[in-house]
Amino acid sequence: MTRFESATEVRALPEGGRYAADLDPGYLIGTAMNGGYLMAVMQRAALAEASHPHPVSSSYHFLRPAGAGPAEVEAVPVKSGRTVDTVRVTLLQEGRPLVTGHVAAAELEPGGEPAHEAAPPDLPPPDRCRAYDPRRGKAGADGFPGRVDQFYTEPTWRRLRGEDPEPVPELGGHLRLSERDGGAPADPALFLPMAVDALPPVVTVFDSWRWAPTVELTWHMRALPAPGPLAFRATCLAAGGGWFDENVELWDVKGRLVAQSRQMARNGR
Repeated sequence: MTRFESATEVRALPEGGRYAADLDPGYLIGTAMNGGYLMAVMQRAALAEASHPHPVSSSYHFLRPAGAGPAEVEAVPVKSGRTVDTVRVTLLQEGRPLVTGHVAAAELEPGGEPAHEAAPPDLPPPDRCRAYDPRRGKAGADGFPGRVDQFYTEPTWRRLRGEDPEPVPELGGHLRLSERDGGAPADPALFLPMAVDALPPVVTVFDSWRWAPTVELTWHMRALPAPGPLAFRATCLAAGGGWFDENVELWDVKGRLVAQSRQMARNGR
């Protein structure tokens, strides 16, 4: 079992619809757990209560930061249908709700051909991108950056380093679960909820932006991903007044759009 699989594992409690989890400190960003990691944990509880296997549409509100250690997930089916189930999920620590959301589960057709699909971005392969190595910083591989291998295109690398005189809030490259942690899970789809929230905030390209907690994030699973790194494009349509949006699209190694997300987040110094 990979680190990601064990870190997102949930255990059914005697009370129906409640699951225990142990939040892995390796997924901390500072003192708070990464939101995508929390969504991955909550998704496993939601799907345990659903009769369909794939989270085609999920929406989460982040109420308070979560810390490492014991947690519970409450998963309550609110609709059970022939093609779609909807489950309400809440993550709690010490009885306090931290994240709440709804997951709509259905069944996607393996290898199904879309009637229409946007073309993936024209990106160089990972070995021709800039690899981010978390071991170079004091955070090392112990924190969240060490959990995901990240490969940035040259323009993205320059923007994140503050070397672009006219930065554009757009990031591109590839990502995968860290090979140091055992790599991808047996089911590549388990990574998707974390992958849509695994990148640096897109507004990092602006030197004045520092603090960016997610308030709400909605993501859609569009296809079953093939094993391998995911290509990404992250963009922002508007930033100002203490808020920004971030939009992430993910493609698998076969060029299929497998996930897309939009979040609203706060920003500040």
